[in-house]
Amino acid sequence: MGKKRFFDDRLKYLSFIQNTSEKRAISMELAPYIASMPKNRTFLRILDAGTGDGTIKSNVIKTFHKHHPYTSLLITGKEISYEDLKNTLEKMPDRFVEHPNLLVTMTNVKFAELGHIENNNKIKNKKVKTYTLILKEDNSYDFHDQINKLNNFIKKYWGIEIDNKSRTSYAHPCIIRIYREDHKRYLEPFLDNDYENNNYDLIIASQAYRAASAVKTKVNNVIAPLMRLLNKSGRLLVTHSCGGDTVEKIIKVAWKNKDPFPNNAKDIIMYLKDNPVGENTRYSFSKPKLYTFNFKRSPDQTISELFGHGIDAKWANILYIAQIPDKAIQEIEKSFSAKQKIQKAILNEEKIFFKNEIFAIIRV
Repeated sequence: MGKKRFFDDRLKYLSFIQNTSEKRAISMELAPYIASMPKNRTFLRILDAGTGDGTIKSNVIKTFHKHHPYTSLLITGKEISYEDLKNTLEKMPDRFVEHPNLLVTMTNVKFAELGHIENNNKIKNKKVKTYTLILKEDNSYDFHDQINKLNNFIKKYWGIEIDNKSRTSYAHPCIIRIYREDHKRYLEPFLDNDYENNNYDLIIASQAYRAASAVKTKVNNVIAPLMRLLNKSGRLLVTHSCGGDTVEKIIKVAWKNKDPFPNNAKDIIMYLKDNPVGENTRYSFSKPKLYTFNFKRSPDQTISELFGHGIDAKWANILYIAQIPDKAIQEIEKSFSAKQKIQKAILNEEKIFFKNEIFAIIRV
């Protein structure tokens, strides 16, 4: 196995989503875009290009139902993590009750392969492992019980491989489809159907790349492959950490010359304008919007059972969002004076807040 990457550390990820309000903040930013999707369509397709624990995907379905209660929703989630897949599926039974005309698809392939997985038997000479679950009954209890039966398939095939460069990939390309039997006639036409316009009306790319990566890397590995999956007038929403917040301030105390956020949305948009994606396809770009979220403070005299809400937890979450490697953390924490400076800097902050930005890429 290759070296462990910090961003793949499950405990640090869970600490971050437990102690901050980022998931809620992102969901609120997405809501207006979902509300403005076409009202005259019989179906709409959404891609969550990195579901994480499934909170955002679940909130997207809730928002969709509020504004498009009678429209078929075909929503795909990309997630390589076995644990996050299970967490996402745990949130789906209630969504199938709320919005019966729903087809949920989950896959673990790479960004550049998302356009091929639904209609191919093999990806990179690896056979695609497929499971279609047709839900019977009409209540979340039974749906939950049936979805749990996916566990054997997930354990067998939804594994990962890590190469000697610490790059994570799937052991088997997989696709899971879930829909209700009593809505089969509305949704079955979209299964294994190589229709020409097999693209998405809305794509969500939330924290889909490492903040410190070069703009070219972000575009080539993530953004450009997703742009190619847009329908005409479809939107790709990109949101990521951008600095200029408590994170950057504290990181500068620990590492004076370190810049954890070397580029931003404007840099990405400028690069895309100078290096167009697709010969015959045009895109427009929205103005980036900043939004913030906070470190959640527990009520006085309340102790978090899993993750503390003191200085250590704040420091851990700052390191997580700044994506500082373990080696650098270990070196700085060996210094007593450095630890004192960091502790003082965190205590001086009345609120720990994080800043993200979001922008839209629209296929013209």
